[in-house]
Amino acid sequence: MITTNNGKGYMDRYENIKSEIVCPKCDASKDFTFSKSKIDPEDNLATVFFQKGGICEHQFNAYIDIHGKVRGYQHVNFIVPLFPNKKFISDNKIKSEEINADIIEMSFSEVFFVYICKIIFFRKKAIILEKDDFIINELRKLLDYLTEDSFNYDILFFSKEKYETVKKSYKDYVILNGKKIIRSPPGFLSKRKNKMKKQSKIEHYLVEKYVTLRSYEFALQVLRKEIHTIYLLASSIAMYSTEIKNEEKINISRIKEVLKAENKNSDYNPYIDYLIEISKNYFGAKLPHIFSTVIDSI
Repeated sequence: MITTNNGKGYMDRYENIKSEIVCPKCDASKDFTFSKSKIDPEDNLATVFFQKGGICEHQFNAYIDIHGKVRGYQHVNFIVPLFPNKKFISDNKIKSEEINADIIEMSFSEVFFVYICKIIFFRKKAIILEKDDFIINELRKLLDYLTEDSFNYDILFFSKEKYETVKKSYKDYVILNGKKIIRSPPGFLSKRKNKMKKQSKIEHYLVEKYVTLRSYEFALQVLRKEIHTIYLLASSIAMYSTEIKNEEKINISRIKEVLKAENKNSDYNPYIDYLIEISKNYFGAKLPHIFSTVIDSI
């Protein structure tokens, strides 16, 4: 039981504590009031994080005891962003040889998989119109295998007949069948081939690489590794974005260094601008300025 100087004991744990908080960087101060119930009963201290704008333009932790006395401060340089959790993968992991790639390739076009990659990378919701349970099962296995320990995806499967009865409830979904786009958000997926290639560099790179390798047993393994690398690189850019102050200009060279540190064996220089877009759309990276440099020339 926590006791205080006045001996009231447990019942006053729900009374308020008032403390004067002083920023350890600029000495700005402000009174702060909170409930005694927030105090850790084991060490009689509460750790309070003050975000930018709470006291001043700095962020820091304050350590406050049961009597409201501040025992210390700790300046916080940056906050790790709340990235999407990796999806749960069971111990029964899918192996590449368990996927019937021939059936999938017969049922869906190469352009279809370009669309699917972009949907996953940009964290869009999608519906695939397909009624054959066997094909659906194989495609699900493929998507789970390729995104294992990396991207989450939100893709549903309906028959055309079923979709017609429920489509009003899925207005914000991209709708696909095996050959074409039925519906997509404005500007997200272009039906013009040249424009789509310009806007979907990484997706085309992945699909074309798979097509080149698909006569080899390890083609799916290579594709999964590439997708995992894209996940790591885009998340690294998102992490870098947390270190950028609002008034700073984005430094292309610095981002290239970040990517090289994450994966020394990959050359994604021509795709840096697109990795940035993935980091914005999937990870919610906040980048204060738009790149004006022509990335393709780097």
